[in-house]
Amino acid sequence: MISSCEKKDDSREVDLLLALTAVQPPDQASSYDRDVQIITRTTQGFPINCDVDYTDDDLDYYVEMLKTEIARYPRGYWIKAGAESVTLCRNLKVLGSDVAGTTGFTGSILLNVMDRIASYDSIIFDYATGTWINYLDTDYGYTSDPRGTIHHELTHAVDHHVPGFIAFFDPEWGNLNYPGFQYGNSYDPKNPPAEIVKNMNPVPGFVSYYATERNIEDRAEIGRVIMARPSTYNRLVQVCRNDPIVAAKVRKTVSEWKQFWPFPGAENTEWKIRMTQAERDCN
Repeated sequence: MISSCEKKDDSREVDLLLALTAVQPPDQASSYDRDVQIITRTTQGFPINCDVDYTDDDLDYYVEMLKTEIARYPRGYWIKAGAESVTLCRNLKVLGSDVAGTTGFTGSILLNVMDRIASYDSIIFDYATGTWINYLDTDYGYTSDPRGTIHHELTHAVDHHVPGFIAFFDPEWGNLNYPGFQYGNSYDPKNPPAEIVKNMNPVPGFVSYYATERNIEDRAEIGRVIMARPSTYNRLVQVCRNDPIVAAKVRKTVSEWKQFWPFPGAENTEWKIRMTQAERDCN
């Protein structure tokens, strides 16, 4: 008995793949040239709890702040990340747990509008220095800055749009940590050590205690402090000088973001300026 195998003719499949590739528009900035939609007073379904009874003052403050942060990036950056819309909620919860923000796999972002949020962005007297400063610039206040949450969630959105979800399974990122470290082993959200919650470098290699939970949160926290307000960014610079792991994570993040948005025309944006600063300051 003789059996034979017929060699498969792949030419038609190759032609089909070439045809599909040909109809795909080139990746260019103009493909993403549209505004991010800010959605307010719109409830959500399970598993999201999104109250909409925020005050007009709180909502107006947050909307203007969000517009300012969006404008720091190249036009279209948010759209390429899938963040076509940002929904603002009061008492935002996911599966019953309070969250400051959340990002879907499509890139859509939901953010929590804290009660009396404008009061956080206020001038107070700092007895340690004898000067008047913004509360969000203090060692305790910077972790309450809602701007940080915006950039944290946008980093998630960018990671969701990296081909192959490599952000979730990136051994190169994990290898940056100190030997033997495992995400989640030191993180207990119900009982965080009080002395390190407000510390930007609570564990070697990390910019927050929350960053030790999972690698995707680690990445998002690095993104948060890179694009943070100047006082928080200055804290990051000091950490980079003393923690080579954090410095390496910053450099890797900047490199990935520049690959994500390689288009010309971003030279004068705050995003591009901060990328250049971070490469220099965490070198």
